[in-house]
Amino acid sequence: MRMMIQSKNGFKVISMNRRKAIRELCLNCSAWSAKEVENCQHTDCPLYPYRTGRGKQNSQLRSRAIREYCLWCMAGSAREVGKCTTPYCPLFPYRQSTVDNSVEIPAVKPKNPHIRIGTQRENEKGYNDLSL
Repeated sequence: MRMMIQSKNGFKVISMNRRKAIRELCLNCSAWSAKEVENCQHTDCPLYPYRTGRGKQNSQLRSRAIREYCLWCMAGSAREVGKCTTPYCPLFPYRQSTVDNSVEIPAVKPKNPHIRIGTQRENEKGYNDLSL
């Protein structure tokens, strides 16, 4: 899923999954310092075991940790988690049990990349004659 998130220098569009989302949130929390993420002192944070984004991780426990973090952010109200209005949070699409694709940015790809767009005269002839 491609989405726009807040970064050190404004906003950026990146491909996102749950592992990357946790990593991006931890970087945001630590002022985009990877060293601070490694040395994080918030051991009571539900995302703490997943902060580095490396190693073997249980995907179900990671999803549960995201849900717990979102509940903490919304003062324990599951109803407020569903009504969250922070689409630039990396965890936003993963806050509920299903993935919310409303923030997905579609990739822009040409419909027919093998077709070259030429001048009108070239298109009328049906071939590319460069000696015109």
